[in-house]
Amino acid sequence: MKRVILILVALAGYALAQSELTSLAYEHNYELKALEAEVSALEKEVDISKIWENPMLSLGVNDIFLNEPLTRDKDAQNEAISLSQKIPMGGKLDIKESIALQDLAIKKLELKTKKLEMQQEIGVLEQSYIRINQDLALVNKYEKVLEDLKNAHLAYNTTSAHYVDTLNNTILQKNLAIEKKTLLRDKASIERKLESIIVAHVPEMSANEGLLPYTLSDEEKLLEKSPKLQTQMMISQKELLNLRYEKANKTPDVTVTLGYNRRQGRDDYAFLGVSVPLPIYGKENASIQKATLTHASSEQSVQSVHKSLQFELRDELLNKKLQYDKISLAKEVLHENEKMYEVLQSTALSQNDALLSLLNVLTQIIEAQKQINANTFAYNESIIKIYTLLGVEL
Repeated sequence: MKRVILILVALAGYALAQSELTSLAYEHNYELKALEAEVSALEKEVDISKIWENPMLSLGVNDIFLNEPLTRDKDAQNEAISLSQKIPMGGKLDIKESIALQDLAIKKLELKTKKLEMQQEIGVLEQSYIRINQDLALVNKYEKVLEDLKNAHLAYNTTSAHYVDTLNNTILQKNLAIEKKTLLRDKASIERKLESIIVAHVPEMSANEGLLPYTLSDEEKLLEKSPKLQTQMMISQKELLNLRYEKANKTPDVTVTLGYNRRQGRDDYAFLGVSVPLPIYGKENASIQKATLTHASSEQSVQSVHKSLQFELRDELLNKKLQYDKISLAKEVLHENEKMYEVLQSTALSQNDALLSLLNVLTQIIEAQKQINANTFAYNESIIKIYTLLGVEL
């Protein structure tokens, strides 16, 4: 059955259209659902981190006679019951709770980053969809212009010699037809891609054409709030907590045991014991050294991520300006070709050289308009990427 693109609502503009698709992705996308489930699991881990280990219950008997293993009424035989509890020392549970909270915060930032990346992907696909529709409208317009021009030229010039001069027109029409098929294929591909992201039928998209508004300033300062950078900073903070935990491990946990012994023919008694592991093999010191190196590495990673994001941001800002300048120049080229087209249009039907020149100008008009569409897409793509880099929702 042919896939039907459902029309959910009539969209008024770009922001509304993107908001709808993004909402569908947030509701249905499996990657986001998986991350949300991981967040919930880490919330439980925070509660678990504060709980002491379970006490150990021990039951035992002494003096089991091999020839009478079930006999329990001989002198000196006894039974014992004890309860042991490990008591964490050095504030380890508080540190473990802090680590669990840090893991939760990191995962939430990962979820936010994924949502922003998904918002960017959807936004760029929508801009591609707009550009394709603009190019399709352009192709349809000039297919008709060329057909009308060919018919008018043949009607004005009835000899067979003039028919040859329309071949350039026909070739241009064929090229437009090929481009149209390619654009329709690309349009269908975008719809399938969006469908895979939002895990739902794609609503009809009706977004405003033109340049997206850009209201940001002092972008490099805003970069400090980038989710990717914040995530790396939190990872570094977590490694510092891990270092604190390894240092706390130098203070061994204490196990307290309380028990009761029942004896045959003698008085019963209770007993109390304390167990402490002896840190004599240097494992704790080695773990501290490892945690120190890991934390130092994570601090370097923060600087690396910051520099990488800074470069990417500057590159997109430069590209945004470049595309804006190219749009202005392309519009000037289009305007000059349109004036030339008006001049040639009056003589094109009767003069073959003028017809050929007119077709060349038409080709340049089409290319200039397509260039404007492409530069507008690239400009808007840079804006979407900048917003995503800075962690700002569109």
